[in-house]
Amino acid sequence: MKPPWTDIHLLEQIAEDNHAAFKILYERYWQELLDAAYKRLKDPQIAEDIVQEVYAHLYKARKTLVISTSLSGYLHTVLKYKVLDEVRRQLVRERYREEWFRDLPNLSTSETSQLLEEKEMQALLEEAGSHMPPKCREVFFLRQREQLSYKEIAQRLNLSEKTVEGHLHRARVILKHYFKNYPINFILLIACILQ
Repeated sequence: MKPPWTDIHLLEQIAEDNHAAFKILYERYWQELLDAAYKRLKDPQIAEDIVQEVYAHLYKARKTLVISTSLSGYLHTVLKYKVLDEVRRQLVRERYREEWFRDLPNLSTSETSQLLEEKEMQALLEEAGSHMPPKCREVFFLRQREQLSYKEIAQRLNLSEKTVEGHLHRARVILKHYFKNYPINFILLIACILQ
């Protein structure tokens, strides 16, 4: 029987695209990382998503990764920063909620409802936009906020219309992934913005 693989051996194998080694490493630290994420976030789904991000980070960096501590220590450090990013996102959401309610006192019920929907959508779009590459985000927000045509965006940013179209296509893909758990009417509204 083969002795268990050490973390160092696993990392060497993962750098050579050995998927079996990645699976072993994944199973070795999955529960430990999930428990640590849940302890900080108190939400099982978000904790699981964060751990997936940790493994995605490890896999993307596999060819150039240099670990000066233990692998467990490295994974927990990556997890800590991913958790901090999530906490920041939650704080931003909370800040937007507080701003909505400051704007509400003098509005009718229908105006209040419409304002909440608009502000919530804008906050969600801002958050989703933060996941886009810089130029893609710039093109997306010119289209979404200023409602510029492809041609106008191309002229303003000194790009071809085809490049603008490519950036907006990429924005749609990112938004579709980002809002995959939202109601279909919300996704359709987002799609209309980018037409």
